[in-house]
Amino acid sequence: MNPYDHARSSARIHGGLPTDYQPVHDWFDLSKSTQCHFTHRALRHHHEGIAVAVEIFGPVIRNADGVDVATQTLGRQHVEEDCPSLVDAVDWLVDYDVPEWLPSTVPTVDELAERSARRFGGDAGTWRPLHAWFLETQSWVGDTRHLIFRHQSFGIFEAEARFGHAIASGTGTVPTRVIAEHHVRAVLGRIPAATDVLRRIRGARWMLQATSAERLGLGRPPLQPAAPSRFAA
Repeated sequence: MNPYDHARSSARIHGGLPTDYQPVHDWFDLSKSTQCHFTHRALRHHHEGIAVAVEIFGPVIRNADGVDVATQTLGRQHVEEDCPSLVDAVDWLVDYDVPEWLPSTVPTVDELAERSARRFGGDAGTWRPLHAWFLETQSWVGDTRHLIFRHQSFGIFEAEARFGHAIASGTGTVPTRVIAEHHVRAVLGRIPAATDVLRRIRGARWMLQATSAERLGLGRPPLQPAAPSRFAA
């Protein structure tokens, strides 16, 4: 189901307008920009992804009716409309085809922060939050398979969205993307495309059982007047 229909579903359940909820549902499905395949959901469609959404959007969304709706509730709705049950991140990795380049050990946050300080200047504490964010997924999965969730090209852009375009240190600013790329290379020795890690997921029936606007009784959205073409004479 697409983000707009998820938002319409939220409005039907909680009141307000679909636009009140659109940013949350857009965020959950942004991973589809990596590839048009159901495995994109592995990056955010799980309990851990819902918790991240709460961090980003705050605990509640106030709709147009003045009602506060829990972001966690909206996240659960989104995931359950795309999967038959709410799963953990690790459930996406059952029988995962582990690549030979996935390391067996990972440097600590402090070690990585020290490397960044030597490379980019400033204090290690300046770089620590970014490295800690990349390695938060250690609590999601009990082995280094957790790296697939952020240690790839899409994760680098996620880092930029979370930390801004640049990080200031005592000696100036460094583009966040440069530091993020340095992190991923330090951990994996390469920067894999998101498709390189997602294609190794073993498909299961529950991953494919998304509902539809028709099943939810939403009907067709109202027609909107077409915007004039910028190429019109």
